[in-house]
Amino acid sequence: MAIVGIGCRLPGADSAEDYWRLLETERDEVRGIPPHRVDVSGVPDGIPTGIGGFLTDIDLFDAGFFGLTPREAIRLDPQQRLMLVTVWEALEDAGLPAASLRGSRTSVYSACLSSDYWDIVRGAGMYDMHAALSNSAWGIPAGRISHLLDLRGPSMGIDATCASSLLAVHLACRDLWSGEADAALVTGANLIIGTDFYRVLGDAEILSPGGRHRFGDARSDGYIRSEGAVSIVLKSLSAARRDGDRVYATIAGTGVSNNGRGGASLAAPRADGQAETLRRAYRDAGIAPSDVDYVEAHGAGTPQGDLTELTALRDVVGSDRPAGQPCLIGSVKSNIGHAEAAAGLAGLVKAALALRHRTVPATLHADQPHPVLAEAPGLLLNTRGRPWPRPDRPGVAGVSSFGLSATNVHVVLVEAPQTREPAVPGPAPTVLALPVSARDPRALDTLAAAYADTLDAAPASALGDLVHTAAVRRDHHPYRLAAVGADPAELARDLRRQLGGRHTPLPEAAPARTVFVFPGQGAQWTGMARQLLATDAGFRARLRECDAAVRAETGWSVIERLADDAPLDRDDEIQPVLWAVQVGLAEAWRRRGVVPDLVIGHSMGEIAAACVAGSLSLADAAAVVCRRSAVLAGRDGAGAMAAVALGEEEAAAAVAGQDGRVSVGVINSARSVVLSGTEEALERALAPLRAAGVHCRRVPVRYASHCALVEPLRERICAALDGIRPVGTAVPMYSTALGRIVDGRELGAEYWMTGLREPVRFHAALRAVLTEDRPAVVVEIAPQPILRSAIEDVIEETGASAVTVASMSRDEPQPVTLARGLAAVFRHGGRVDWATAAPGRLTRLPGYPWQSRRYWAEPARPGPEPAGAPFPPVPHVVTDAVAALGGISASVTDRLRRALTALTTPATTHLPVPSPVRPIVTEETVAAALAGLLHVDPAQLDRDASLTDLGVDSLGATRLRAALDWGDRPRPTVGQLVRGTVRDIAAMAGTPAAAGRAW
Repeated sequence: MAIVGIGCRLPGADSAEDYWRLLETERDEVRGIPPHRVDVSGVPDGIPTGIGGFLTDIDLFDAGFFGLTPREAIRLDPQQRLMLVTVWEALEDAGLPAASLRGSRTSVYSACLSSDYWDIVRGAGMYDMHAALSNSAWGIPAGRISHLLDLRGPSMGIDATCASSLLAVHLACRDLWSGEADAALVTGANLIIGTDFYRVLGDAEILSPGGRHRFGDARSDGYIRSEGAVSIVLKSLSAARRDGDRVYATIAGTGVSNNGRGGASLAAPRADGQAETLRRAYRDAGIAPSDVDYVEAHGAGTPQGDLTELTALRDVVGSDRPAGQPCLIGSVKSNIGHAEAAAGLAGLVKAALALRHRTVPATLHADQPHPVLAEAPGLLLNTRGRPWPRPDRPGVAGVSSFGLSATNVHVVLVEAPQTREPAVPGPAPTVLALPVSARDPRALDTLAAAYADTLDAAPASALGDLVHTAAVRRDHHPYRLAAVGADPAELARDLRRQLGGRHTPLPEAAPARTVFVFPGQGAQWTGMARQLLATDAGFRARLRECDAAVRAETGWSVIERLADDAPLDRDDEIQPVLWAVQVGLAEAWRRRGVVPDLVIGHSMGEIAAACVAGSLSLADAAAVVCRRSAVLAGRDGAGAMAAVALGEEEAAAAVAGQDGRVSVGVINSARSVVLSGTEEALERALAPLRAAGVHCRRVPVRYASHCALVEPLRERICAALDGIRPVGTAVPMYSTALGRIVDGRELGAEYWMTGLREPVRFHAALRAVLTEDRPAVVVEIAPQPILRSAIEDVIEETGASAVTVASMSRDEPQPVTLARGLAAVFRHGGRVDWATAAPGRLTRLPGYPWQSRRYWAEPARPGPEPAGAPFPPVPHVVTDAVAALGGISASVTDRLRRALTALTTPATTHLPVPSPVRPIVTEETVAAALAGLLHVDPAQLDRDASLTDLGVDSLGATRLRAALDWGDRPRPTVGQLVRGTVRDIAAMAGTPAAAGRAW
């Protein structure tokens, strides 16, 4: 098994990198108790309570990131909060997006021993199911993580006292080895908030009166308590290699046992029990104990604990060793203290980092070696940092963790094998789009700034890997931006340019629909596509295929015409070249991970649309565009066309008197059409429009199409295209000729005549797509975005959540336009296959910047109950909720009421309010009361969210109802309240205006 991700909060270390620096620099992070952390005044003298290894800011938490309301967050044990945070950071460190794990067989094991916070929550009067489950049920942390990430593997809390988190690693490995899980998350946390454990451990004389943790020293006199949270990600080594993961170390085997009745008492350590555990682990790993280079010991630091462990190590890994090659031993507890529930993981991560860096960190405070060591030449207490022994082979390390429950655990680590870097699947584009996202607008700016700083220090050679990691190896959140650039400095500048902008979150829905729109003739320009031919492998390869297909039809080369500075001026050249460029652009998008959910073609653009949709083969599409344009090439002077700023009905009225000699040929939007017909009839129709101030512009074409003038060509065109064989589309295609989604098999010879004869109903097609209840990204597949105005008109008309994206523009370098387009697709929620768009390898990037706030239960202030604001007794809360559900007999609810009466206490039967007078129900008073219930600022309350969405259950709704004066109006039911918003609830009282007295 491979350790591929680490997240941690340890004294003096907020990441694996911090942790290694702490170890490498031999820092001692044992300190005095932080102010206001623990009141030890009531602890008897003689019990050492003044020092420990402590974390900072344990009251801070980014509840919104994890979808928790303030009410839930304040009730949640901060140990569980730390587990959530470090699990997420471990996944980021692993380059494993949480979204990729949804529904997977990923197991979760958590370790936590007790909750000092539960006493604080109860002292604040928070007696409810959420508080109880969040502070006293130790299966909940693992279940919460599985629920949050939608993981379907085994999920459970582990309690083997101090051995809990390493036992969790053992169980996770068994899941992976047996095939019951495909990946595993293991987490453990420990915080020191109360004094009970100090009393218990002090009474047992386990704590060090000297204030230092001295494992392996003759003066060891007890341990130092410590805080910490550690999470790791495990997966099989083969999967880690396949995925190009960073492997810290591999787990080769594990062993677990219990001392049984062999000890003098349950908690007494036993050397032969520990020795048996070590032997089991090395048998499991298939490694001789004499081949172990280093053991990260449990390192209790107590006289009896050290004697027992050193004896077991001497008898197993310290025997039968080659001369001069002792097994090094040490313990991180000398740096940070004993992290109790998290201690096993802290030791495991230290050993894994030591293997990765091939350096054994020093164990501190061991100046006088323990007497057992003097008798054990096969063991050496490592009191100075040194290179890993035996450089000629992969390093082997053991990690021990022993519990007061007499459970012993040992894990065998082996240095990660040296493997070749995974092959990068194809070259990266010359101009890159770097995606950045967050769940909060401030976090987005912070992360973008951190990425910019990273880019400032990055060599150009690292750019592809940085973009790959951000794009492929990180989750994508609703607040988004994306930078575009060809080198690190450009990307950093573009990121900083966007800082502080107005960031709008994407809707929580399916990805935006991606619509490819293929315009007709008119988008061509001299020099188009040359840069992409030179720099974009996907575009170049597809264009060469199109070139061969056109050459087979016509004998001339598309690529040669694109390289020629002579302008394209014949339709039988313009149309094949445009078609080839459009098909090439669609491939360039595909190589960037953007594929259409639907295609729309505009006039001759339907040929490329049908090809990209899969209805026409490349050869058949080339036949259609080349043969049809050849028939049309002899039509010079046969009619004219003009763009007019009118809607379809107004335009139809304007040409009504022309006897069909001019008609509406193209409807682009509600205020843009094209008229098509004979020269004389067109001019007669345009004259009164110009006189009325209507904008009219002649379209530079040699002949009129999409009108009756092309009808005489029907027989010739159908005969020319008789041999094409369309098939069903792989991607839906909306026909602008027929006004509906078409079956690709309809696109035979007759269709391509119909498309030439009938009006182009682009407006109707785009309306049909954009009025669906889903955001859209409309990508214009053309060398110039000539339909942008029409598309934007339809977006404005429909009010759709949509954006239009260009593929190429004569106004900027072609690779830049594509990269900006990719950035826009990402920003607006379009689906991007970043593995295709951003090839590269995993590298380090800044982690998610938590937007933390303080969540801490404060003790309830004693005082008289306010008059007039009684909170209903618990039985009424329950039976009201039951009645709202229905289907429960009166006898059952009556029994519930009687049974629960005894649970009602003064502390839980009243809602403290500052005034003895209940405020009347208005929007403002409802918001104020609800904000107090949720522990949030009223200004931050979403008044359009239901109480359920805000995290209010039936109990909270009953409290809210009791706290307000409903006057003569009937009080709403609990069900009505939990389904309602602040505004709904105010309206229930008939007083929606904010006119009442605020709290």
